[in-house]
Amino acid sequence: MTIFDNETYENILDRMLARLPSDVDKREGSVVYDMLAPAAIELAQAYVEMDNVLDLGFIDNTYGEYMDRRAAEQGLTRKEATKATGEITFEGLDGIDIPMGTRVSTADDEPIYFVTTETVMTFEGTATAKAEAEVGGADGNVSVGEITEYDTSDIPGIEVVTNNEVFTGGFDEESDEDLLARYKEHVGRPITSGNKYQYESWAKSVSGVSNAICYPLWNGPGTVKVVLINEDKRSPSDEIIAAAQAYIEEERPVGANVTVVGVTERPIDVTATLTLTDGTSIDTVSAAIADNLKTYFQTIAFDQTTVRYTQIGNAILDADGVIDYADLKANLAVANIILAADEVPVVGSVVVTVN
Repeated sequence: MTIFDNETYENILDRMLARLPSDVDKREGSVVYDMLAPAAIELAQAYVEMDNVLDLGFIDNTYGEYMDRRAAEQGLTRKEATKATGEITFEGLDGIDIPMGTRVSTADDEPIYFVTTETVMTFEGTATAKAEAEVGGADGNVSVGEITEYDTSDIPGIEVVTNNEVFTGGFDEESDEDLLARYKEHVGRPITSGNKYQYESWAKSVSGVSNAICYPLWNGPGTVKVVLINEDKRSPSDEIIAAAQAYIEEERPVGANVTVVGVTERPIDVTATLTLTDGTSIDTVSAAIADNLKTYFQTIAFDQTTVRYTQIGNAILDADGVIDYADLKANLAVANIILAADEVPVVGSVVVTVN
């Protein structure tokens, strides 16, 4: 229920009609009724908007630009999308200049565009240039071989364009949900005077950083260590780590010696013998298990320090086509895996055979 729930068209019109003398014709269709009805509709709509404005003033109910305004009151800014980066390989004639800003793309119906960030020249028929997505966001994280399109008029003499490695580091703009969580953490924790929570808050304000853990006095008096994790629950790129280091250096108290690092990734290798339904491809099942493991590992990253053997088994059983498994081992053991506080699990090798 809201404050203005009772300010409906009917209630407003009834009050307006009640204020008129009793000898005036107030029946529906009368001149007075028809003159007051449109005003009552507009007033009812105004009360609806007043309820909306009231809701937007509270952080739990607001969104978008209005959430940005509330967050700004606490010195928080929504993290911008980051651009995926990688390398583009060009093949063609020798001695071809490929200038910085050369545009290439995927072959999708809605292509994802990339631009080179350095100038290179082909040697022995090939050249490799660093590149980034034109637009920030996770869509720029393309797989090997997805970038194949280019304008031949821009770089005559080039015959083939591709990416021999995946593009990484592209993250979407911070969502309302994530900004709300960061806002509540900011106002709910005693962040002051360069304590550990303030270091974590500084780190998490950097685009591409999902979470951070601060270790005060980690290497003696005056030392601070900040461990970062990205939106994929893995170690951030060197560029993101450097950006976090630079921002913290600007904000930190004088005299602190700060080290900023990415989280340590602990590969989890899985082997098992499977019983599959008829017609199920072992390669498809292996990929599905890897995806399920990735999802599980992401849910516990920086939250739990135990990778549970039973949950790894569940990830296998949740893959389509798997009936049962046997001889399951995680990192060559039939046991839970204990992580250090600054470690997160990541999918290593998934080797499965059919029973």
